[in-house]
Amino acid sequence: MRNIPCVILLAALVAPFPAQEAEKQVVLTISGKDLRGGVVSEVAWDGATVVVQGVFADRAGTLTAQYFVKAADGVTMERRAEHTPALLKYWETKSNRVSPTGLGRISIKSDTKLPQYGIGSLERRIDNAVDMGGTLTTHTVRVGDVVLLERVSPTVPYDGETWSWSPAELNRIAYIGKGGDLWIALADGRSPHRLRRGNFTLPAWSADGRYVAVAERKRDRWEISVIHIPVDLLR
Repeated sequence: MRNIPCVILLAALVAPFPAQEAEKQVVLTISGKDLRGGVVSEVAWDGATVVVQGVFADRAGTLTAQYFVKAADGVTMERRAEHTPALLKYWETKSNRVSPTGLGRISIKSDTKLPQYGIGSLERRIDNAVDMGGTLTTHTVRVGDVVLLERVSPTVPYDGETWSWSPAELNRIAYIGKGGDLWIALADGRSPHRLRRGNFTLPAWSADGRYVAVAERKRDRWEISVIHIPVDLLR
């Protein structure tokens, strides 16, 4: 959990997500203008409530979180100025590198290489790499020997950004795979199943084990959705 100033917006689900409805239910839409050029940085659950945190840099360069959203049908919203103890506990569990059962363990390895821009001397290739944007770093997220995600990025995925542990009794992990699709698997990475294709991030498993909330960045907005998990995948 990063120690940054924040304003938290909560969208309380007023009714269960029926199995017969669509697999994906958009519960919040946040415009880029509302985010003031920032990003959605966390998604979590506080009991039966979906919690969304966004951050932006003000003119002084200080990270601050403040935005306003319109709630979807069937959703109520409130604004809070601080984290609740339940939310902090949730984040600690979600972002831990060890599953609640201890059977799943996350590892992140970063490998930096010099890109090959044509054929030439090492000095020339170094000059080309600097001109073209520098070295390339691949970050690999694993559960045991199973690769969950490989991503080329200047920054390492932060804990909980691409995975979320289920309640201990389910012994599962929800994670974002290559390309942004949402997957679930056993906590040790076995028996993976793709829940939905998309460009998702920040998966957050509900405390009752029935849903995974995710964020999805669109061209001009962010969407926060709740994905219903088929019962047969939890047996």
